Amino acid sequence: MNTLSAIINFLNSYRYFFLSLAVLILILFILFPHFKKIQNHFHKKPSKKMTHLKKRSRKKTQGIVFGRYRFGRLISSPTDAEGHIAVFGGPGLGKTTALLVSTLRTWQGTSLTVDISGDICKNIDKPNKMVFEPENPHSTPYNIFGAIDELEDEDEQNEVLEQLALQLLPDAAKSSSSDATEFFTSEGRKILTASFIAFYHKGFDFTKICEMVVDHDYESLFELIKKTQNPNAIRFITSFAGTNEKNTAGCKQAVDKVLKLFATNAKIKKTIRRPNENESSFTPKELEKHNVFIIIDDAKLKLYAPVLRIITSQCMEFFSMRENYKKPTILFALDEFASFGKMEITEALRKLRKKGVRIMTLTQSMADMDLIYGKDERMSMMNNFRFKVVFGADDTDTQDYFAKLIGHKQVTKHSKSISDHRVSTTESESKEWVIEPENLARLGNKLLLLHPDGYLFLKKNYYFK
Repeated sequence: MNTLSAIINFLNSYRYFFLSLAVLILILFILFPHFKKIQNHFHKKPSKKMTHLKKRSRKKTQGIVFGRYRFGRLISSPTDAEGHIAVFGGPGLGKTTALLVSTLRTWQGTSLTVDISGDICKNIDKPNKMVFEPENPHSTPYNIFGAIDELEDEDEQNEVLEQLALQLLPDAAKSSSSDATEFFTSEGRKILTASFIAFYHKGFDFTKICEMVVDHDYESLFELIKKTQNPNAIRFITSFAGTNEKNTAGCKQAVDKVLKLFATNAKIKKTIRRPNENESSFTPKELEKHNVFIIIDDAKLKLYAPVLRIITSQCMEFFSMRENYKKPTILFALDEFASFGKMEITEALRKLRKKGVRIMTLTQSMADMDLIYGKDERMSMMNNFRFKVVFGADDTDTQDYFAKLIGHKQVTKHSKSISDHRVSTTESESKEWVIEPENLARLGNKLLLLHPDGYLFLKKNYYFK
């Protein structure tokens, strides 16, 4: 009897504890079926390994910083790892403030950053900073002919000059070009190449050559090229002899269009040039030692797009000849990438993968890329990005692309029917999106990261928080 009384007293004393425990067990019992869904919301099973990513504290994180994970840790791809990065999201969603700035602050190598309005450069405290700002006449100049001047072999110089003509006048996207456009582009490039070879070897600087080309009609330009007596230059224009004058004039107009900024803009003439004596200048090789920021005002982005295109194209081409896995690792951070115009970016993504160079493009949507490159080339381009980040996607093309990339999941559904006072249950299998496409427009404070091991939802890591 005393034992029973003791047990009753014990239970009375701890009745609130047992009641709380019972409620907790009931809650866990109710939530248990949903634990799998909660877990899958953050990552697939393969992504638990995350062999290509690192989970580290803020102090130990370095490289490409994607976002915040659990318990205050950050998810990143180390500086010296391989893999290019494509970032998508509309204005104000955090592409720059929650990813690019955080990355540049922890980056262990060197970098080339396109900085719209100069907000990035101001927030990066790095040694060996070099700033190119075409709006500023006192800016460090960019020497387009810098890498060519260092070559001793004339044939090699001519090859690079021909490559420069291709960078300035690239092929249009096949999906958006006509036969006439392709003709004027390819034949116009011959005129441009002939001009570069003829006048470069006469000692003229880049913008001076652009002036000479734009200031003359095709007939007088051809005469100037012939007067240089440079056979390598003359060969590029011999095919125009006896051809339709209207077509030749159309080819010349295509050249004038791409050179107009360099030939007529006074600010560009002061900042795109060979350096004066004892003056430093920005050339691709400076990226081996410097963190370079190209500052362009947002309102002038369209105007200066040819400048961005030629600088980034030249730098990528220069480093395609780099030794494999050379250090330091160089980051090309191209904000508002679709505004640059057509570049040979797909080839660069392939060439630079093992060269110690990582390319990060930031743009608003797939639709923006399709306008410049066409859908087929955009798809090829996307296959070369190992990491893809979505801060938000309002257009259906971007939504569908990422939803399909993640795929479907098998779902078991149960339905009940009543017949003759009997209840029967039917079980069926169906497919559902792992992530509904329209949900990518409502990510809020989260971002979606696709990586080689799966995908993750992370919290945005704003550098100022």
